[in-house]
Formats: sequence, structure tokens, C-alpha cells
Amino acid sequence: MLSFLDMINHSLGYFNVNLKLKNQLYTIVGFVGDWYLFYVAIRFFINHAWLRGILFLLAFVVIMYAIAMNVIYYFTNKTTKLDPSPKIEKLLGGRRVGEEQKKSQPTAPAIPANGLFTNDQILPANIALNEHEQANLNRVIKQLIDQQLLIVDYNQMSEKDIISYNRKEKKPVSALRPDQTVPYFELVSTGPRLEIYIGVNQMERLAVGHLTSVGLTEISTARKNYQLFLANVFITDGPEKIAGRSQTTIVKNKPYGLNVKVAYKEKSANNRA
Repeated sequence: MLSFLDMINHSLGYFNVNLKLKNQLYTIVGFVGDWYLFYVAIRFFINHAWLRGILFLLAFVVIMYAIAMNVIYYFTNKTTKLDPSPKIEKLLGGRRVGEEQKKSQPTAPAIPANGLFTNDQILPANIALNEHEQANLNRVIKQLIDQQLLIVDYNQMSEKDIISYNRKEKKPVSALRPDQTVPYFELVSTGPRLEIYIGVNQMERLAVGHLTSVGLTEISTARKNYQLFLANVFITDGPEKIAGRSQTTIVKNKPYGLNVKVAYKEKSANNRA
């Protein structure tokens, strides 16, 4: 019996599966094998080999305890105070198998394409998109996704996590990671309007919307009194998932949008039109 389980255990090494799944399989194999120890212990008791029976029974209990801890760790998202792993980890100076080691190396700050502005220079802007601008926005976003410049992974949440989050928070989970900006953006004056252009670069930029107000100020008044600059442009909305009636998710295709931040500088009296 043990030889058979050992063969299964070694066979798992030939499959290219992730570490968590492999440990789940090992836990199942260990659970099956542990009951064989229990069977052997009972046979010893029947044959009045009390010491051997007790030793095998103790081994069964200890291994079953370890299997129970593995079930909690690898099959659920919960932890228990009965798990000795943190103490063993501290004693050995390592990390538990299956956990990714977090690197403490500092990362460079993300600087927007148009530079940095202080918070007191920035206001949120309202924008409008006509049919042509919405089509341009969809085209640019598809290009950015194809070139892996935008991350689309439902925030690395599994179907189970999405269902749980949606039912608890009553909010959908967007396919796009939140607060993702674009490589290039520019504010262009086209007569009475201020057009927002974005793209992979300046050469491939497209008009994707126009400003209607900055803060609480209408765009016509804002243009008259202030110099306006694009501080940042974030992609919003798009496909999102919600929980269905059963343990499945439903994809809702919401139009892509923009979250635009505008920097402003007051014009001198001579420059006001």
C-alpha cells in the first residue's frame, strides 16, 4: 500500500502544475495513506502487540493533524491558531512552502507622462464623448491591451473571489486594474473645445473626448481665467463581472471611460480674453 502511494507521489513530479495544486494532491495522497497506518495499528491490537499498535496509532494521529492543517492552508483561505507552521518557520528562519517571497527592493516611483503637479494645482475634470470619440477610445484601449500596456486580469481575483466580493460589497469587479494611466496624453485646443488625445505615443494619438468643466467651473470660464494642462488620464469602466444566480459569474460589457485630472494656472490680467 505504501509503495503504491509513494509511486503516486513521485508521479506527480512529472506534471507541470502549480505548487498549490501539487500540495493539494500530496495532501490527498497523505490522507489516504494515513488510514493504512490506522489499519495496521488495529491489526497490532488484534494480535495483542500493544506497544506497536500504540506507536502506529500515535503516528496516525500526528499525521492526520498535519493533514488537517494542510487542508485548512491549501484548500481554504483561512488560518488557525493550532497551525504550528509560523513557529516552525521562525525556528528554521524560512518561509512555508507555497508562499511567495516578498522582495524588499525599492521600486522607482511611477511618474505620469506629463510630469508631476502638486495636489493644490489639480482638479478633476468632467468630459464628454461623442460616438466618434468613444470608438477612438475603444480602439486605443484595444491597442494598449494587445501590447500589454494595460493589465486585464480582474484584479487577480478568482471566480470564487469575484462572487464573494460582489455579493458582500454589491460592487462589480472590473477587468481592468484600477488607476491605470496611458503612455501618452495631450490636451489640444480645437476652436471652442479642448480635446483629449491619448495613444501609445504621440504619432498614434487619437481624440477620445473633450472637457466640459474643470472642478465646478464650466470649460469656457475656466479657459478664460486659467491655463489648463492635463495632469493625468486614467482608463475606467469596461468589461466587469458580477455574481450570477449559481456559483458562476456574469460579464457585463460597460463602455470604457476616462478619469481626467487637470492642472491649472491662473492667467495674468493681460492674458485673459
